[in-house]
Amino acid sequence: MRVGNKKEMMNWKCKIVSSLLLGLGVVVLLPGVQRAEATTLYVAPTGNDGWTGNLARPNTARKDGPLASLQGARDAIRKLKAEGPLKEPIHVVVAQGSYVITQPLVFEPQDSGTAQTPISYEAASNAHPVIDGGRTVTGWKRGVDGIWTTQIPDVKAGQWYFEQLWVNGKRAPRARTPNKFYFYATGKARPGDDPTNGDQTTLLRRAFRVRAEDVAPVLHKTSEQLKDVAVIAYHSWESARERIAAINAKTNVLVMTGSSPWPYFNWGPQRYQLENFKEALDEAGEWFLDRDGTLYYKPLPGEDMSKANVVAPLAEQFLLFNGDPDHENWIQYINFKGLAFRHGQYVLPPEGHADGQAEFGIPAAITADGTRNVSFEQCSLSHIGIYGMHFRYGCRDIRVQKCYLSDLGAGGIRIGEGNIRPTEAGRTGHITIDNNIIQGAGRIHQGAIGVWIGQSADNQVTHNDVGDLMYTGVSVGWTWGYGESLAKRNTIDFNHIHHIGQGVLSDMGAVYTLGLSEGTTVSNNRVHDIYAYGYGGWGLYNDEGSTSITLENNLVYDTKSSGYHQHYGKENVIRNNIFAFGKDAQLQRTRVEEDHLSFTFENNIVYWDGGPAFAGNWKDHVTLQNNLYWDASQQAKAFSGMDFSQWQQMGQDKSSMVADPGFINAAARDFRLKANSPTSQIGFKAFDASQAGVYGDAAWVKLAVSAPMPQLEVAPPEPEMPPLALNDDFEATTLATGPTDAAISAPSPSSIGVSGESAASGQHSLKIVDAPGLAHGFDPHFYYKPGHKEGISRLAFDLRTEAGVNMYQEWRDASNPYRVGPSLSIANDHLYVNNQQLLAIPVGQWVHFEVVAALGASSTGTWDLTVALPGEEPHRFARLKSGSAEWKTLDWLGFVSNATEKTTFYLDNIELTNDKK
Repeated sequence: MRVGNKKEMMNWKCKIVSSLLLGLGVVVLLPGVQRAEATTLYVAPTGNDGWTGNLARPNTARKDGPLASLQGARDAIRKLKAEGPLKEPIHVVVAQGSYVITQPLVFEPQDSGTAQTPISYEAASNAHPVIDGGRTVTGWKRGVDGIWTTQIPDVKAGQWYFEQLWVNGKRAPRARTPNKFYFYATGKARPGDDPTNGDQTTLLRRAFRVRAEDVAPVLHKTSEQLKDVAVIAYHSWESARERIAAINAKTNVLVMTGSSPWPYFNWGPQRYQLENFKEALDEAGEWFLDRDGTLYYKPLPGEDMSKANVVAPLAEQFLLFNGDPDHENWIQYINFKGLAFRHGQYVLPPEGHADGQAEFGIPAAITADGTRNVSFEQCSLSHIGIYGMHFRYGCRDIRVQKCYLSDLGAGGIRIGEGNIRPTEAGRTGHITIDNNIIQGAGRIHQGAIGVWIGQSADNQVTHNDVGDLMYTGVSVGWTWGYGESLAKRNTIDFNHIHHIGQGVLSDMGAVYTLGLSEGTTVSNNRVHDIYAYGYGGWGLYNDEGSTSITLENNLVYDTKSSGYHQHYGKENVIRNNIFAFGKDAQLQRTRVEEDHLSFTFENNIVYWDGGPAFAGNWKDHVTLQNNLYWDASQQAKAFSGMDFSQWQQMGQDKSSMVADPGFINAAARDFRLKANSPTSQIGFKAFDASQAGVYGDAAWVKLAVSAPMPQLEVAPPEPEMPPLALNDDFEATTLATGPTDAAISAPSPSSIGVSGESAASGQHSLKIVDAPGLAHGFDPHFYYKPGHKEGISRLAFDLRTEAGVNMYQEWRDASNPYRVGPSLSIANDHLYVNNQQLLAIPVGQWVHFEVVAALGASSTGTWDLTVALPGEEPHRFARLKSGSAEWKTLDWLGFVSNATEKTTFYLDNIELTNDKK
């Protein structure tokens, strides 16, 4: 305590403490007094952690004064507590200035306050102190081609490396190619393409073929230099960041050090970018850090590097709360107010990083375990490389309010875990995320989420502004399907969620849900500008197993795929919403389950200006009633190919209507209703969508709309893959793995895999085993996507059948429904074409087949077949009829087992060519 007139000091401190505690919403009463006194500790840039912290400024003798850091304050409080239990609240008042950290500040249970004596770390009046994890970079010199450089000795010495840089307060992109949009891989890697570890079981997740010119700038680099080149590979709803292990210059295969969650090309054409090599430093604003300590930067127009503020990160995390839920040893009653946390590090690990969803494996700058009754108010967190906050294991009754999270390498705030803890003490819940701005996320880890709730219940996510992300805004639940889930009674209400996806990733929603969620609400949100790269830019998205969720009073507009989508779920209620201006459709439903009601869709307004109302099946196991539909383009057949009266005759929407809802100005996105609106006839109750988003003082509300949102730039159409050529003898393929270039469907107990049991040549062949009881008669099967459009295609393969085999080989185009070209089958030990028996096929012996067909303009609707039986002259069959005379392109080439019992056949030496001449 400060020395002075005791009565004066007590009165002064009571006034200050009253003001601060009221600002924090904390009132502490002790017996015999109206309001508790408080101990105040000061922190200032001029301080010293060896001082007491009792003075706001150093004394004249400079022997005492403020502390120099939050850690110094934490340690001073530990000393106070060592003298006995706290008798009054403690306020740590942090003065204006920057406080550099290199390691996170760790709080443990011993650092707790109590309900009567809370501890607060707060900014001084009118101050905006910054906890800074970065270091200023100076010493810039102008170089050639407009590129400036500086030397960083710690990098040269191997003591520091960074992968982010901020110039004049803005994140600068690392040198990358292409500067906009993507390269496209040309094909899957094949056995023998990997010059590193030779592990064929992971090859399809670690490597792909590329155009030689795309990787030419890095071919000359050493293996160590290559490892610093990042490959950003895009999957559907995630992107992987990998390091290059090697490039096979002979086959143009790019091999990564780590594996992706899925094989490359799993979701269609494979997009990727290359980042972090000097040759890519070709656009203003980019930078590159060489391991020799040279930092290169190409300034933006008007930037003067002799005056620029350049910061690189040192510390990855800022605050860690290490409570112990297993022993119910909590960290409690600590509050943070008005503090800014800036410049957080992220360095890609040697094996790269790739998550299955939500950038689940990325840590957070502020992470809490075993923490209760802690608050963050009016804090900011910006310019970091990972997630912002994570209330992870055994956290409860935490509040984040009026905080500003921006320029985030990953996402904003995470609540809970992916696993289900066995005891209540270990489970996280009752977290409040209210009135926050979370904007500019996914800057490194693009699959990250604004607010993520895992296996956690009773959380409030309300009145937040969540915008400018590459993936989902708010995600709730972490159980796919109807298994055990803790994500119940969560409130996702009154949020403004916008500019999500930005054409980068797919399969997303402004609000995304999973699993059993009884009592959860998604209501009174304003959602707009949701745009996916491919499929799945949805407004409200009930994904796998979403159950018993109420979605009400939401305004959803300008979505790529549709305003609402359910991909199987149970008994959800979508009521009193406005869905407008979906691009592909207005409402979507996939995977209908027959043993329950999917959802009830009632009292909604659906408004659009062309295209279908529905995508998917909206006829069965769903209730639609009391809705109003209006297609401003007034198509004749907008309802699943029917007009509205025909649609109603199918049994749905009998109490619904088609009418102009009477919006004030839908074209200007003003969805308020005019006085004479007919929507009352369907029971629609008007709601005020302007209440969604942040609230409070005008400056705070203005801040939410002041950041410019990115203009949508849609990538050009994906280039056509080069025609597939095959020459697979399976000799270099790992046993039990499938054919490299094929998509495989082999549900257990069937199988498709390379075997050493038999071979037409060499030691290996592909073994296909069918089994009884499979859900689909066409399993197991595998197929290629050749992409042959013109010329003459030739398929050759060796086949060995065992007793009872029933299989076929077929060529198809990409039409819907598809058209069939050449097709042959083996059944009852005979070869059939067009249901005509051609030859007996010997069991247990290798038979050679060749199929030849002309494509495109040269197609005649016929094809030629040659079959070479053991010891016989080849049998030739000319001008066999295709399955469809209109078939002209080879887009699907498959081998299918049609047996319903256990059977086996083998394939070897599969060759596919296309001669365009």
